[in-house]
Amino acid sequence: MNERRRGIFAIYLVLFFMSLSLHIQFPIFTPYAVALGATTFFVSILMSVSSFANLCGNLIAGPLIDAIGKKHFIVVPLFISGLLMAGHGFVTGPDGLLVLRLFNGFVLAFMTPACFALLSGYARNSHEQGKNMAFNGLLITIANILAPLIGGHLVEHVDFRGSYFVIGSSLLLTAVYALFFIKEFEPIVVHRKKVNSGGMFKLSQQLVAVYFVSFTLMYVHGTLMYELPFLMVEEGVSMSHGGKLFSIIGLGTLVVVCMTWINRISALIRTMFGMLLLGFSFYQMVMPLVPISFNQLLFLIGAGLGVLFPAVTTLLTENIDKSKHGTAFGILSAVFSLGMITSSLVAGTFRDMISPYFITFVVIGLAITVIGMQLFNPNHKHALQNK
Repeated sequence: MNERRRGIFAIYLVLFFMSLSLHIQFPIFTPYAVALGATTFFVSILMSVSSFANLCGNLIAGPLIDAIGKKHFIVVPLFISGLLMAGHGFVTGPDGLLVLRLFNGFVLAFMTPACFALLSGYARNSHEQGKNMAFNGLLITIANILAPLIGGHLVEHVDFRGSYFVIGSSLLLTAVYALFFIKEFEPIVVHRKKVNSGGMFKLSQQLVAVYFVSFTLMYVHGTLMYELPFLMVEEGVSMSHGGKLFSIIGLGTLVVVCMTWINRISALIRTMFGMLLLGFSFYQMVMPLVPISFNQLLFLIGAGLGVLFPAVTTLLTENIDKSKHGTAFGILSAVFSLGMITSSLVAGTFRDMISPYFITFVVIGLAITVIGMQLFNPNHKHALQNK
């Protein structure tokens, strides 16, 4: 039991510091790219190329993680990513950023699904699975709150280049910790009805719905990651204030994640509620219905994301056999990347013609329709009655 707890603690710590280090750059990257000469459209390319490389890596990573093991795909990408992030401080133009983000996106594609697959292996049943994912969501949310604040103040003290040296060093230290403390653990096999049996990974109707919602989730995230930094560039908002905007989203997520009783509600119902909350928030950004400030809307968006992230991962594990978790989380990460790619390119291409917030609202509306079809599916109603 002690070995199990130490293993889970090590995974949590690695995911926390990885998230903290990578999210420090959120309020920094766009102003840095613009300062190096990047145009509005090229910034969208910079953001998309990392996600595209991540997508390609995710599709390769899943089956390899299941076949080879998880630890190698956690430690090695951390070391490489640390060097690449530090390399951001040496570039002299946007072309250099493009190359670094391409390689960094690819190597990180192997790490995230490996961490989630390893964490899921420590769960003995679906209840522990939910608790592990919820606590992991809590830690990452805290990291996402702290990171933009740190990044906003860091760049004011050590400039852009120094900030990336700090980020790279943090990732390298995290890699050293992972090397010595992350332990492989064979998942406990629970004898239950398998949703997907056999050697092939099969996409059911439920899984397609889960992946589409996951795409929408990161489409929302990508739109915010693209649009909020431009407040600093176009409206002269300070770096520290820009960091606070990202932290407000994190605070909304934190409030929801701390409400552990929410996990007792059906994951499908939570998903529908989270999507409705996001839909209202983005519609309010385009056509205000009630007197709510921009900061309050960001808080509501964070709350919606806080409902959705654990709900989506729970839906995924409920519909996939444990032996296929590496592949399932690899595809999930690829879908996340696709959402980031699409949102960045769409926002960069059409933001002068139509609000990216409105386009995001339309995408959310489609996701609500998909989830609604699952929620009112007779098979789902029967499953709820049997619980």
